[in-house]
Amino acid sequence: MIGALYLNLYNTFQLSGWAYLCFLTWSHLGEKQSMDGLWERTELPLKIFQTAMVIEVVHCLVGLVRSSPVTTAMQIVSRVFIVWLILEQVPDTRTAPGLLLCLTAWPFAEMVRYLYYLANALGWVPYLLTWARYSFFLVLYPLGVAGETLSCYAALPYCKEKRPLDVSMPNAFNFTFNTYYVLIGIMLLYIPGLPVMYQYMLSQRRKVLGGAKTKSQ
Repeated sequence: MIGALYLNLYNTFQLSGWAYLCFLTWSHLGEKQSMDGLWERTELPLKIFQTAMVIEVVHCLVGLVRSSPVTTAMQIVSRVFIVWLILEQVPDTRTAPGLLLCLTAWPFAEMVRYLYYLANALGWVPYLLTWARYSFFLVLYPLGVAGETLSCYAALPYCKEKRPLDVSMPNAFNFTFNTYYVLIGIMLLYIPGLPVMYQYMLSQRRKVLGGAKTKSQ
């Protein structure tokens, strides 16, 4: 009972947050007709609601939800990386197309997801909402990956020149870290990662829309 109440409060919190982010993004674009200032307008709520999603891995681990902790972590960690280590650290990425793609794909995907969870908790999920939950990703997931990849790409020149977060030898830990090459490596990981995750979500779609009983969160 307490767990269900907590999840409902959490899902309501996240639904409200991503809806607010969607409103901020498109109201800004409508007013300014430009991405200038978009990051500054959305930065705080984006950091709050995206970072808060890390707790969803804990939800999986302790059995509050039946999702895979590995799959959940893969989806969340990549976004947290983009927010805190790309957009936060590299000013050049804040007016690049990747930010707009992320602020389009992420809020729409999360609004549908959390609304679905809340409806499921109430025991009444309209078919249209179920269809949206398991169909919108066909467009939104590749769109989000494109946004994340383009954000990494936009950060490369700055990281090569300014070397933020770099750790050079020698040091007490005998450890080196080159932001530029790490970013290239991460971009390459999207090549095998995208089809694996996409195939997983397609299998979930077949289970639900193919006639299987709709599962809870």
